Amino acid sequence: MCYQLVERYSVCGCLYFQHAIDPCTAYGQRGHQVQEKTVLVGYACPRHSARRGSGSSYSSGR
Repeated sequence: MCYQLVERYSVCGCLYFQHAIDPCTAYGQRGHQVQEKTVLVGYACPRHSARRGSGSSYSSGR
């Protein structure tokens, strides 16, 4: 069976890195499936680990 290693952040589940498929002898044959193996890395991606303050995150510049 073919495997593909996928690294995801442990809290938010966002993709960190997707490795190439490790093929077996049946790779590319009709009906053959690739099994995804997930490894949890880090804590949360930059988007989900950013601190959220009250109000808008943008300043008006005034």
